[in-house]
Amino acid sequence: MASNKILLKNKLFLSNIFNHKSMRAFVLIIFSFIFFNSCETDDEIQIDICFRQFVGENQLELNNITYENEAGNLYSVERFLYVISDLTLYFENGDFMVLDNYYFINLDDENSLKVKNIDIPSPCVSVSFTYGFPQNKNITNLYLNDENNFHNLMLWPTTLGGGYHYMKLEGKYLDNYGEQKFYNTHTGGLNGNDYSVSYFFDIEASEEKSYIYIDMNINNIYNDPVYDFNYYGSAIMSSEEAQSIIQVNVLEDVFSVS
Repeated sequence: MASNKILLKNKLFLSNIFNHKSMRAFVLIIFSFIFFNSCETDDEIQIDICFRQFVGENQLELNNITYENEAGNLYSVERFLYVISDLTLYFENGDFMVLDNYYFINLDDENSLKVKNIDIPSPCVSVSFTYGFPQNKNITNLYLNDENNFHNLMLWPTTLGGGYHYMKLEGKYLDNYGEQKFYNTHTGGLNGNDYSVSYFFDIEASEEKSYIYIDMNINNIYNDPVYDFNYYGSAIMSSEEAQSIIQVNVLEDVFSVS
């Protein structure tokens, strides 16, 4: 009998609490808060994407004529700007996410080297992107009002086909007589030809916040087939041969993702 009385008192006590409207509302709010926050904590994954530049296995250092390509050219890098478009992430759960139309990587702007705090629904297992712009997105004035002075810095002359540069790689090299000369390795869609390159990389999935590194080996832009500054000269924007050589090199082993 004593145990039944205690049980009855407990039932009456709980009934009195939950019959009080304000108390019921308060309890519901607390339980909702705990439930939804626990769900968000369990499911939330974030990543950063970092764009890095190397020469061989070493990170790029500017303004030093210390790099050597397979043609035997000694060269420096003084300015480097390039475009990656259609960057897409693929996830373990089968979903995918297309990010901004393009990313403008400019070594003069540290903020352009990282995309921070991307919320993703599941661990990332693959990455795809295009070096430069595909032809249907490489149209003069299409990015006229974009930030970071992109239009003015990367516009490709209409006399050479219009659109935008894929890359501006500039510096100095030593010619056959040991004299310093400037070079401008500028690539783009010359005369309406599409010299962009598309990639697909599988990566190791991570269940917590991590980094995706999109790395570029600058020396491989000039290797296999061999690109010689002395042969192609200081400026190559109007040279279909030079643009084709660089496209082949970029296709092979310039980019890597980890």
